[in-house]
Amino acid sequence: MTERIEQIYDRAIAEEKLKDGTKYERLTALVFKILDDSGLVVHDVKLSGDGKEAFHQIDVSASYHQVQQRVLVECKDYGSESVGIGIVRDFNGALVQLQPVQGIVVTTTRFTAGACAYARDEGIALVQLRPFTDHDWNGRVRAVKVTATGYALGEPHTRWQATGQVQPAPAEAEDSTGRVSVHEVSYYDASGTRQGPLSSLLAPWHAELSRATPSDGSTDTVTGHHQLEHPVWLRREHELVEVTGFTWTAPVVSIDLDLHVTAGRIAELIAHAVQLPATTTLTESLAAALGAPGAVIFRDQLAHWNVDEDGVITPRPLI
Repeated sequence: MTERIEQIYDRAIAEEKLKDGTKYERLTALVFKILDDSGLVVHDVKLSGDGKEAFHQIDVSASYHQVQQRVLVECKDYGSESVGIGIVRDFNGALVQLQPVQGIVVTTTRFTAGACAYARDEGIALVQLRPFTDHDWNGRVRAVKVTATGYALGEPHTRWQATGQVQPAPAEAEDSTGRVSVHEVSYYDASGTRQGPLSSLLAPWHAELSRATPSDGSTDTVTGHHQLEHPVWLRREHELVEVTGFTWTAPVVSIDLDLHVTAGRIAELIAHAVQLPATTTLTESLAAALGAPGAVIFRDQLAHWNVDEDGVITPRPLI
C-alpha cells in the first residue's frame, strides 16, 4: 500500500489495520458510490458464473438498474510500477466466466502499452484513481476573488419644517430638534402630552433612505423631503414647536470590498479514465465523471460513506 493512500483512508475513514491493498480497494468502492450513488456497491465479493464451479474474488462490484451488466473492478495500488498486460489478462479470465459484466481495472499509477492494447481488445476500461496534487488544480476553479465597490448613505442631516405654532414645553420634555438620537427623544401633542418615541414616526423615512441609496456612485449627496402623516410637536429649548415634516441631506459614501472565496474542502483523490472502449457499459453518471478532466473526490465525500460488515457501501450513521 502506498503511503499517500493509507493517509487518505486514515483521515477520511478510520485509522485501522487492514491487509495490504484493502484500503485502496475500499477507497475505490467509495469513489464508485460517490460518482453514482444509485447503485449497490460492494467491496470484496466472491462470485461464480452461471453453471460454473470456480469462484472469483472481486475487489469491487457495482450493480446499477440503468444497465444490465454488473461492473466489476480490479484494484492495484502501485507506487511507481505500471500495471502490465498480465494483470489485465488475469482479470479478464474471471470476467469471461462471470459474463455479462463490465470490467474495470483501477490503479494509482499507469498502464503499459501492452495492457492498454489488451484492454481495448477485450472491452475492459482502464481508470486511474490516485491522490490529488496541486498540479491537478490547473484548469479548475480553486478560488474566486471578487473586488467590488458598494455605496451607502452616511449620516443624514435634517431641517424640520415648522408651522409657526409655538407653546411652552413641559419641564420633562426632551430637546427634539438638536443633535440628539431620535431614539432618545419624544414627540408631543398640542397639550404637551408625550405621544411616543420620535423614532416610531420615522420608520417610513428609513424605508425611503434605503431606496434612495445610489448604486453607481454618480452623486456625492442625496437630498429629499419627508412629510409626516400629521403635525406633531417637538421640543426646542424651552418651547414646543409644531412641525409637519423635514428636508434631509445625506452624503454618499463608498465601500470597497475584496472577497476571496476558496473551496473550503480538501481534495483527496482524482479519478479519470485512461481509456474507455467503445463497448464499455457504464451509467451516464459514471461515464461523465470519469471523462476528461476527471472527477475530484473530496474528503467530506469520502467521510459520508461507510463500508459495513458485509462490504456494502452505505451512508455513515450520524453521531
